[in-house]
Amino acid sequence: AQILMENALKQGNTYKLSWLIIDLSAVPIIDTMVADQLFKVVAALKLIGIDVVLSGIRSEIALTMVQLGVKLNDIVTFNSLYGALNYTSSRMQ
Repeated sequence: AQILMENALKQGNTYKLSWLIIDLSAVPIIDTMVADQLFKVVAALKLIGIDVVLSGIRSEIALTMVQLGVKLNDIVTFNSLYGALNYTSSRMQ
């Protein structure tokens, strides 16, 4: 999570990103620690002006996050990378 934070902030600035899609399709499990770190990364990116979209949220991950009480109020989410790419593409035009 720390490496993700450092790289996302550094590369976001280097490439002057306005959007970053974080794909969770290869993440087998989300626990409270992972969710907390993920939200910290999203918050830090928002502070430097980068909007974040989460993709690849499978049903079992969604169920676990709901059971843990994780709230995704201000984060746009998609179950597929394709949906996230379509969303960000439509927002850039």
